[in-house]
This record gives sequence, C-alpha cells and structure tokens, in this order.
Amino acid sequence: LDGIITTFAIVAASAGANLDQDTTILLGVANLVADGISMGLGDALSEMAENSFVREERKREEWEFQQYREGEVEEMVQIYEGKGISRRDAEAIMSILSKYPDAFIDHMMVEELGLQPVGSDDREAVVKGAVTFGSFLLFGSVPVLSYVALRGTATGADTSFILAAVATVVTMFLLGVAKARVTRQSWLRSGASMVLNGSVAAAAAYGIGAGLEEALG
Repeated sequence: LDGIITTFAIVAASAGANLDQDTTILLGVANLVADGISMGLGDALSEMAENSFVREERKREEWEFQQYREGEVEEMVQIYEGKGISRRDAEAIMSILSKYPDAFIDHMMVEELGLQPVGSDDREAVVKGAVTFGSFLLFGSVPVLSYVALRGTATGADTSFILAAVATVVTMFLLGVAKARVTRQSWLRSGASMVLNGSVAAAAAYGIGAGLEEALG
C-alpha cells in the first residue's frame, strides 16, 4: 500500500505542477526505487535487530537456567499459577519440562518475556526485506505505467494522469478487498478506506504541486 500511495502522490504533485510526462516518469521511478530500497532494507534490518535482541535474551535465560535451575522453575510455576493452574499441577508440568532445557527455555521466553524464539541466522529477515522491496515495486509501479505506456504518443500529460488515477484507484480498492478477506472485515468498507487514504494523500500532493507551481511561476 505504501508503494502505490507514495508513487501516486509524486505523480499527482507532478500533475498539479504541470510537469511533462518524461519528468513525471523520472520522478516516479526514482521515488519508487529509492523508497522500495528504503522499505526493504528497513524491514530486513529491523528484523535482524529484533532477532539479535531475542538471541541475547535467550543466552541470558540459558545462563540463569544453568546457574539457578530451581529459581527458574519456580518462576514458571508461579506464572502457571497466575493462569489458574494449581501449584501441584504446575510443579508437575515444570518438573517434566525442565528435563529438556531447550524446550524449557523456549517456553520460558514466550511465557515470561513474551518473545518468540528465532533461528540462528537471519535468512528469514533477508527474505522479508526482499518481499517488501518486490511488493513495493510491483504495486508502486501502477501510477507510472500509464505515463510509460503513452510516452511518445500524442496523448498529453493530463490524459496520462487521469488513466494513472483510475488504475491506482482500482488497484487500491482491490488491495482493500484482499485485506478484507484476511481480516474478515467488510470488503466494501475496506476497499473504500484504502481508496480514501490514497485519494487524500494524492489530493494534498496535487494541491502542493499546483500551489508551488503558481508561487514559483
């Protein structure tokens, strides 16, 4: 969603400022690639940083379990008691689980710290970043495609902008419908909210472009 909205905002600002098609394509593609890289790297680096934090916390829990096993088991017993499980049953569960240190520590990470265990490398983070980058390029290219398709023809920038707006609105609505299928919300409301979000951003960008073009002459 971010990709298509930000690129459409660039296209709208260009239309408001009466920029030609080639300039609009240049600005749109530059924004698309730069933002895509930023979003992809941001997701990957954020995931890596979170993974590093979780691994350090796990090392600390491993050390505490090795040095003070009874205390760690007691902490888990108390957590289970807080869930309404009797102390006797909680002790029985922890007595069995503590025989398997890795499983116990992973479970403790979730129950005590609210952290999900992670793998030993960051391949998933890299994949997540690549998917974000690819998605950003895929959907973000929609507002620019009409300009590229009509480049070199007699069609003016205004027509290209209208086609870009129509394609973008349809795509945003479909993205909203797809989101509704996942979140089980109203598909009409979800699609409309997506379109409203993008339209407000584009209208603001168009107004700024027009205002600056007028002010700067």
